[in-house]
Amino acid sequence: MPTPQARRRSAPHPRPLARVSTPQAVLAATEALLLEGGVDAVSIRRVSSRCGYSAPTIYHHFGDKTGLIDAVLERRFRTMLERMHAISRGDDPAAYLREMAVVFLRFALENPDHYRLLTTLRPDQREGAVPSAEEARAMVKQALGELLREGTLATSDLDGAFEVLWSMVHGLISLHLISDDPALSDRLVDLALDTIERGLLRRTPK
Repeated sequence: MPTPQARRRSAPHPRPLARVSTPQAVLAATEALLLEGGVDAVSIRRVSSRCGYSAPTIYHHFGDKTGLIDAVLERRFRTMLERMHAISRGDDPAAYLREMAVVFLRFALENPDHYRLLTTLRPDQREGAVPSAEEARAMVKQALGELLREGTLATSDLDGAFEVLWSMVHGLISLHLISDDPALSDRLVDLALDTIERGLLRRTPK
């Protein structure tokens, strides 16, 4: 019969607990601080205290506070972009455009704090710092371009058409976020998108 010492020697070593990567841990800490107190609650010192990694390590991965916030937004909005890529293109660019608008709207309402951060101009904000948002913008413009080429877009001003679409969707999101009515977006989204289509699209190709 094996002795206690032999049993201890032959016992399997416990597997180490799975750990998230350093960048993931840093971003999780940053996101938690953002949701708790907004941009002003985030500092390299506080993030370091929250995640346990040193300030030099955080600077190495993200550069500075602005880089941290942009990385948090990119990680979250990458999920939205994946949803947009999952939409079936089909042969109707108008329907495809509408589905992208719905995905963006729903995602913004699910993530109001991130949406506010993305759309609020910060003094240290860097253009193109959230690639997923820029790619989503490009996808919408591409769909508008397809409508223009097939003759169903009511204007040749592609940038203007994008701004009209963005203004309506952003306005609907903002209205929902300041309202106490939880059913507001469900009640208005189809009406808003119908209104956009009536204004931007011709019923038949030119």
